[in-house]
Amino acid sequence: MDNNEFSFDELLNCDDFSRYESIATHYARSDFLKMITEYVKDEKAVEKIKRESEELVYCAFNDAFKQGFKFAVKSIIFILKQGV
Repeated sequence: MDNNEFSFDELLNCDDFSRYESIATHYARSDFLKMITEYVKDEKAVEKIKRESEELVYCAFNDAFKQGFKFAVKSIIFILKQGV
């Protein structure tokens, strides 16, 4: 990554970066996938739903990380402007 440019995607894909998943998120996803398996009879549909839901979770995680990171940076800038 070029030091003059910042890429969230490169940060998120960096080997030194580990993703955080709360227990609640883990159980919610697990319960959702179990429910899909129980109520959808077509195995191809089940696999498609699982893949799409994993992609959705991945995108939501990345967006939440980016929003939190931007908030942290803006908070630091705000605090520095206040002279605290």
